[in-house]
Amino acid sequence: MLVKKLSLCGAVALGIMSSFAMAADVDVDQVGQRFSTGSVSIKKGDKVLFKNSDDVTHNINIFDADDNPDDKGLQKPGEIVAVLFDKAGTFSARCAIHPKMKMTISVN
Repeated sequence: MLVKKLSLCGAVALGIMSSFAMAADVDVDQVGQRFSTGSVSIKKGDKVLFKNSDDVTHNINIFDADDNPDDKGLQKPGEIVAVLFDKAGTFSARCAIHPKMKMTISVN
């Protein structure tokens, strides 16, 4: 009996750990006043890490399907802005300072 209870506890712990393992971080660099990719596809609960490898300040805004912005503030060179996507949908990331910087984020 004790062995079965421990096995059940182990299975529950493994299930909890695997649900945490499903969330991922996706790196997007900013170099030459451009995003390193034009689009990413992620799962709900994943984070996109925007790294500023430029020598200029950026200002990332995340826009939802209705074009409502979520301003992430000024991002100095060398800084990383982490954005958690907890809702499914299609989003766009744009730099408010450099209008040519655009990318799409698809969240399933």
